[in-house]
Amino acid sequence: MDSSLPQLILLTRKPEAAATRRFLEAAGQRSGRFELHMLDAHELVLGLQDGALSVSHPRVAFPPGRTVFIPRMGSLATDFAVYALDVIRRCGYPLLNPPEALTPLRCKFNALAQLAAAGLPVPDSLLLRSPADLPAAAAALGGYPLVLKFIRGSQGVGVILANGPDAVDSVLSAMNVVNYDVMLQRYYPRAARESFRVLVIGGSARWAVRLSSNGESFRSNHHLGGGAEPAELSDELAELADRAAAAFSLGLAGIDIVHRDDGSAMVLEVNAAPGFETIESQHGVDAAGTILDYCAGLAG
Repeated sequence: MDSSLPQLILLTRKPEAAATRRFLEAAGQRSGRFELHMLDAHELVLGLQDGALSVSHPRVAFPPGRTVFIPRMGSLATDFAVYALDVIRRCGYPLLNPPEALTPLRCKFNALAQLAAAGLPVPDSLLLRSPADLPAAAAALGGYPLVLKFIRGSQGVGVILANGPDAVDSVLSAMNVVNYDVMLQRYYPRAARESFRVLVIGGSARWAVRLSSNGESFRSNHHLGGGAEPAELSDELAELADRAAAAFSLGLAGIDIVHRDDGSAMVLEVNAAPGFETIESQHGVDAAGTILDYCAGLAG
């Protein structure tokens, strides 16, 4: 291997994921421009000897000055993975997404709070654990139906439309058994019908797709059967997406944007390890390669 090439370290626990496969394909098409290694963050060895931090791997060396780390860790990232990213940063290696972004993004409510603190519009939301708080919470959010979300999850998993208090109470009771919190959100009919996913790379919105529900589910996630089509990257979508990614200092982000019935837009969610297959298929672009090229530029 050419020792002068940038070395990109893809940290993922899902080698079978579609995004991972696309990264490998894009890297293969860019032979001679950089090296790409796929590693499990849990295989990293974190060291502290004589007051000096280090990060290493049994099989792959991390040469300073040309190694860049690409975390593919979402809200379900383990504590060890977050610790590892912090050590990587302290050792001076560039990261596509910084460790301090993952802490608020591991909790959907905290993520929305950080967006709101940055002046971005977000859905009305409440975080609660006790069923006794339910009547007041439902009233504060405009009554039923309400949207329930597990505070950690992705791709629409753990999102429930509750049409009455019994549904919310049963979910809260079940989640309390495992000490899990639930977030309630105001139901926005237009947001249930369509959403926009914007891919941000290097602080700049690149492409957007419109996702629509399939009529059987109020969720518009494409992998759940919803429709998808290319969307114009309007000034409104681009500005909201750029500001949302900047609120967490993310070099790569998938920003979900929805509209209230009055037409005003708000940020629904920020994903630090977004899938981009729908973006690629709808726009006919090489998002994976664009991300890798950007990361290679961070080396040195």
